[in-house]
Amino acid sequence: MRLPLFLVSLVFFSIRLLPAQTPAQITMDSLRQEYIRKFKDIAMEEMERSGVPASIKLAQGILESRAGTSELAVQASNHFGIKCGKDWTGQSYQKHDDAFDKKGRPVNSCFRKYNNVVECFADHSAFIRNPEKQYRYGFLFDLNPIDYRAWAQGLQDAGYSSAGHYAERLIYFIELHQLDQYDRLVLEGRNAIKRMAEVNGVKMVQARAGETLQHIAGLYNIPLEKLAACNDHVYLPDQALGLGAWVYLQPKNESWPGPEQFHQVEPGQLLFDIAQRYGIRLESLRHRNGLRAGQEPAAYEYIRLQGKAGIGENVLVRPAGDVFKNSQAKSVNITPAVKPGAATTRQFIIEMLPEKKMDAPVPADQLRESAGPPGAGEAPELPGREPEIYIDTQSGETQIYHTVQKGDTLYKIARHFDVSPARIRQLNQMPDNTIRIGQTLRVF
Repeated sequence: MRLPLFLVSLVFFSIRLLPAQTPAQITMDSLRQEYIRKFKDIAMEEMERSGVPASIKLAQGILESRAGTSELAVQASNHFGIKCGKDWTGQSYQKHDDAFDKKGRPVNSCFRKYNNVVECFADHSAFIRNPEKQYRYGFLFDLNPIDYRAWAQGLQDAGYSSAGHYAERLIYFIELHQLDQYDRLVLEGRNAIKRMAEVNGVKMVQARAGETLQHIAGLYNIPLEKLAACNDHVYLPDQALGLGAWVYLQPKNESWPGPEQFHQVEPGQLLFDIAQRYGIRLESLRHRNGLRAGQEPAAYEYIRLQGKAGIGENVLVRPAGDVFKNSQAKSVNITPAVKPGAATTRQFIIEMLPEKKMDAPVPADQLRESAGPPGAGEAPELPGREPEIYIDTQSGETQIYHTVQKGDTLYKIARHFDVSPARIRQLNQMPDNTIRIGQTLRVF
């Protein structure tokens, strides 16, 4: 039976937390629910793209990243403990794991570091589908994609994890949080969109219904102010974006390099819509067409996308107060209108990124060193109550505490929470490795 979390005294907070901050205590269950809310759409998109069930991916992420709170997840956006491997050329993150030198001393292991969670989820799919691993994981794709029990057991049988109860733990999380509902959504046909694309050489994403600029900034690790600037400060941080609205992740360009020189304004279309469609900065588009801030072109007028306006080339504007609702195009295949006599148009092809083939990741279990002290490998289970988790409501910082139980050692606690003993000593201002039963330690 799970023991209830207890409230820590105000004196406890005054010692360990910033003054004038009142963190909110949450349970592991609510932390997992938040993880699911944030990443379920990515998991469903990966299921559509790769065939790996969304329920399996979410359960693995919850299990291996402690619902996104592990050191690897926070510092490297690595939610699956994926090690570098010999062919990895991307960013890396060094930390103690399960590797030891000849004298049994822990040494750093190399883990892959990603720019965001989207890249991590895609890399995890690439490993499962890697043709070189067909002999191990290929049979999984012959299973019913909604049979999460068979998938979980299949991953265990294929040696994805050395833990004998790996499948049981995945199934537990899937059934506890009903993660299989997302598998059914994919198979029954949801309102899916291709998430990422490039327009005019600039990366952008298409928003899901109800998403805000603030949410997208957090998902792709981009400062909110920078993301707002990339989109001409038109979207408000907490504005609910429409399904398929284009949100640029990088600064747009000054002009359009394609064969089209002009765009014909559609009824109700705003200059911002055109700027988004072609990946051009709104201010550059205004300047190129002699428009002032607040002026909108009349329907069927031609907007110049490149070059300089000729003598007498003026854009008719709508009467003041003639404001239309933003009608930003949501189609994934767009044929721009052109001025008669201009070059033939071409389609924008919106494809899921990353376009470059990703190297196959290697699960941490597969690279475990044969040398090392007994029990090296899986993080040890700790007895007693669940950890106490606090969220600083102003900074968003997650803080995790563990109460020392009989049989605990500093090394065992560090292994369980995926941190180093030195980090725990630093967080708690400990002079040495001595701990005592009942002591409360901050571990993250």
